Amino acid sequence: MGFQTVAAIFDLGKIDPIEILHFLVALYLSISLHEAAHAWMANRCGDDTARLMGRMTLNPVVHIDPIGTILMPLMQVVFSGLPLIGWAKPVPVNPLRFRNMRRGEILVSLAGPVSNFLLAAAAIILSWLVIAATRAAGPGAGPVAEAFLTFLFRLLILNLVLGVFNLIPIPPLDGSHILGVFISKEAAQKLERFLMPPFNFIILLFVVLPLLNPVFNLMFDAATFLMGVWWT
Repeated sequence: MGFQTVAAIFDLGKIDPIEILHFLVALYLSISLHEAAHAWMANRCGDDTARLMGRMTLNPVVHIDPIGTILMPLMQVVFSGLPLIGWAKPVPVNPLRFRNMRRGEILVSLAGPVSNFLLAAAAIILSWLVIAATRAAGPGAGPVAEAFLTFLFRLLILNLVLGVFNLIPIPPLDGSHILGVFISKEAAQKLERFLMPPFNFIILLFVVLPLLNPVFNLMFDAATFLMGVWWT
């Protein structure tokens, strides 16, 4: 299971265009919320750079990264069997403008992954409401409800994966900024030099992600259990 299980869920080569559209909507909503959360928290901490640049919004257009938001999802549509992962254009942040630099660095870095976990929680709660409404409405609402619940399940899994993935302490992920607060400046610089592209991506793909298989396993099982009342 783990990433293999998630890969099976996101096997886009075996689903129709409507389902592909569902995946893309879920992805763009998730990464837009992630970046908007960074911008919102930075503004709260004293740096309004991202807000003034129009990045404190859920509009995916302003967050588009040519590779992470367009090319990567398209490659996964063509070459199925990969987890649906993407990223947006990084939000500009000036830590020197934070009222408390250490606290600001941590809060702004955490804001993105936390937003994904909150969206995952919202998907669970909304699914329970849909289930309750479907039972009250009777069998006629079943097909529509099932399609919506399927979308919510994919939104849930996607955001759990994105939230955990972004907490990995490898540049340029959010976890690396959090780690940088707790280690010396010299150590942070050495780590950043060591994990420059393409080595960071190699380590992520061939070392870190396989080690995280049990975590993704657990997340998938938890999501299935929480929504299993309809999924099974």
